[in-house]
Amino acid sequence: MSDVKTYVTGHKSPDTDSICSAISFANFLTQMGTPATPVCAGEANKETTYVLNHFGFEHPQIVKNWEEFAPEGGNLYLTDHNESKQIIDGYKSMNMCGVVDHHRIGDFETDGPVFMRLEPVGCSNTIITKLYMENNQEIPKAIAGLMLSAIISDTVLFRSPTCTETDKEMA
Repeated sequence: MSDVKTYVTGHKSPDTDSICSAISFANFLTQMGTPATPVCAGEANKETTYVLNHFGFEHPQIVKNWEEFAPEGGNLYLTDHNESKQIIDGYKSMNMCGVVDHHRIGDFETDGPVFMRLEPVGCSNTIITKLYMENNQEIPKAIAGLMLSAIISDTVLFRSPTCTETDKEMA
């Protein structure tokens, strides 16, 4: 099973948190011993493109359908979403491993138990920052830049009604 690939993806309408959380969580998994690849469901918007370029990241590969992209299957983690309508098509062909999200719980269903980290904060990268800290993992400078950019974006410069003290602390 060591040749099974692990992927991390955000939702079908990728914004800065969606794409940056896929990258930052894939890096976290890799540092923790599970090599993971970030992918996304569509083109980055202008803000996200700027952030990726500024911190030296390539745009993650775009996946429209898991059955076509990974016909052999693979392991899948979701960031910044958990509703089936937001998940890349064909996800049931993948082995769902976990979710890191800050949204309400939707109609998400899995075949077996999975890692779930859901918190009522303003940004998924806030939760991922906590995961790095809780596991004594160093956050590489460029990854930290992506994560901070996502937190600032999703909390609208800390003015969103969903922004919490935890978002500010993790930033």
